[in-house]
Amino acid sequence: MKTVGIATIHAINNFGSLLQAFATQTVVERLGYKTSIINYKYPNEYHFSEYQKKSPYAACKLNFTMRLKLALYARTCMKKNAQKKQMLFQKERKKLLIETPLYPTIQSLHENPPRYDIYLTGSDQVWNPRYMCRDNTYFLDFINDVPKVAFSASFGTTSLTEEEKEYMRPLLNQYGSISLREQSGVAMVRDICGKESQCTCDPTLLLSGEEWGKIFDDEPIIKDDYILCYILTYTANPYPYATKLIRHIQKHLNKKVVILDETGRYWLDFKYKSFRSYGPREIINLFKNASFIISSSFHGAAFSVNFQKDFYSLFPKGVKDERQESLLKLIGAENRFIHVGDPLPSPSAFEIQNWEQISEKLNAYRRYSIKYLTTALENATKLTK
Repeated sequence: MKTVGIATIHAINNFGSLLQAFATQTVVERLGYKTSIINYKYPNEYHFSEYQKKSPYAACKLNFTMRLKLALYARTCMKKNAQKKQMLFQKERKKLLIETPLYPTIQSLHENPPRYDIYLTGSDQVWNPRYMCRDNTYFLDFINDVPKVAFSASFGTTSLTEEEKEYMRPLLNQYGSISLREQSGVAMVRDICGKESQCTCDPTLLLSGEEWGKIFDDEPIIKDDYILCYILTYTANPYPYATKLIRHIQKHLNKKVVILDETGRYWLDFKYKSFRSYGPREIINLFKNASFIISSSFHGAAFSVNFQKDFYSLFPKGVKDERQESLLKLIGAENRFIHVGDPLPSPSAFEIQNWEQISEKLNAYRRYSIKYLTTALENATKLTK
């Protein structure tokens, strides 16, 4: 049995990152390979030092009241909630992933890389220069003269500088097969090195909603009908429009609102039920059992579609989120995308009427993606020594 080492973002406290790593591992194993996740610590001290020079995160303007509230939250509850969240993610990671020993630094990986027949760059924003800061680990630069495959990798942007293209060119040329999560990435690879690549689905979509439901089969956390809100602000800030949208939808659906609160914004806000300490198991439970979902997250959109939930995908005006748009257009759900400042949607449009067509397109996309991965690994196997 040939071995496959997967290099992907897998150990941050983000449910999409962890579950896409698990889905990639699962499908590669189903295809008949022995696989494990290369347990590279990202981010590590190198990245934190680079982030101090220039933060990769969006600036978030807050009024005085919110600044005061978040300052109080930070002094009272934030550390405890963060520790509990970390524990929940680590617990689930140990259950779900097969990992190598830890590689805490770039140097440790180069000095003693794990040995496999085939090396696979996984999904998420592994090639985003804003986050990677010239750390080329996810371009597999720690190993040479071996078959390399990329599956649903993402640049996380639609444009690169000439300097960025220059250093990526020889790294991309080492891959036998490349697929990208976004259609824009296909054009970018062609522009950088002339290689043809394919657009394949995010690994979380390789497994059906039914399969995810069996993996996380707990009883519902919330017993009543509810609107789930998962609003992130680290890429761009959708407030205060997000608040208007939540209130608008709640008013017409007349259901309770449940918030996955990343920052403490909803601390002491008793109008809503909010969660600040949660792991991937709790998140999937809340997505699976929601009546309606409002999300600004790519994986929020992906799981909304996979569980066939009525939803809206929210993103700030003037900021192109090709990650979400690419997926929603491909499956015929582009009308679920809302930009900040757009007119609030009519209640008559809340319910998705064309789930049958969306499901057909999603299933076809899933089959196409698995076929790419099957062929890429078979071709790589022919090159193994």
